[in-house]
Parts: sequence; C-alpha cells; structure tokens
Amino acid sequence: EIKARVVVNSGGLASDRIAALAGMDIDTYRYRLHYCKGEYYRLAAKIQVNHLIYPIPEHSGLGIHLTKDFGGGQRLGPNAYYVDSCDYDMDEKYRHCFYQAARRYLPGLRPGDIRPDYAGIRPKLQGPGEAFRDFVIGEESAKGFPGFINLIGIESPGLTSCLAIGRYVSGIVRELLG
Repeated sequence: EIKARVVVNSGGLASDRIAALAGMDIDTYRYRLHYCKGEYYRLAAKIQVNHLIYPIPEHSGLGIHLTKDFGGGQRLGPNAYYVDSCDYDMDEKYRHCFYQAARRYLPGLRPGDIRPDYAGIRPKLQGPGEAFRDFVIGEESAKGFPGFINLIGIESPGLTSCLAIGRYVSGIVRELLG
C-alpha cells in the first residue's frame, strides 16, 4: 500500500492499468486504452522534395505523409491499425500500401526506394469503429479518488504539448497541496 497526498498517473501505454491498480473501474470511466500501431518507412534514395507532404487525412490517422528528420532523411508514415499488444516489429505486408500511397505524390518512386524504419504505438481511448475521444487530464476527486491525477490516452499532439501539459498538471498539484 502506498500513501500520498497526490499521485500523478502519467504511465503512457500503461496509464489505464495504473488507474485500475488505484481502484478505478476503467471500463465504467471509459479509460481502457486501445493500442494503435503506426509504422514508418524510410526513403532509401534521396528524392528531391523541399517540403513536407500531408495528403487528405484518413479515418484513423493523417494518412501516409512525408516528413524529414533532423539528419536530412525522408520518412513515410505512419499507417494506423489497432493491435492487441505492444509489438514494435514492422509488418512487411504493409510495404506495398506505403509504396502505393507515396506514389500518389512521388510518381517516380520505385518499390526498392523504401525500407522499414520503425514502429510506434499510440494509446487511443476509442476502439476500432468508435467515435474519436480526446485524452484525459484531470484530478479524480469527483470519482472518489482525491489527489489522483490521471493523464490517459495522450497521443499526438502529446509530445508537442508536453510542456503545457506539465505546467497544467503542476498547477493542479500546487492547488491540492495548498
């Protein structure tokens, strides 16, 4: 047993399980996470593109877009599909989908011009076929858990907004500790 005046649950992909360990019914509060995998492919050949390319968004993501990394490399992705566990292996069956999507805006692309790069997992509060649900940031006194602050389901733009989220949560903590 742990006793504290304030607990901040910022457990990322495990934040729903941490809330459950604290005694919250994550199904009643709809805090159960659904893992959505996104994979990226790297352009093996340098293709002359001077800007980022974002096609019209798809149902569960922004579509296969082209971005540049800090090293000057070019990356395609991500795709988006739900998975049951956190498996970061690349699934080669999607290579052709990446190739076809990228050929719409890179007509000179050849199949050998792309290679697997990496995969990530996004914590989504909505499951497959469900309406979008925004992430949870809040103190849970109203649910019977005073001093327990949940940060659940934070995906994009979580990294971009992490400093603002941190300031917001620190304000809640200061208020609770008086």
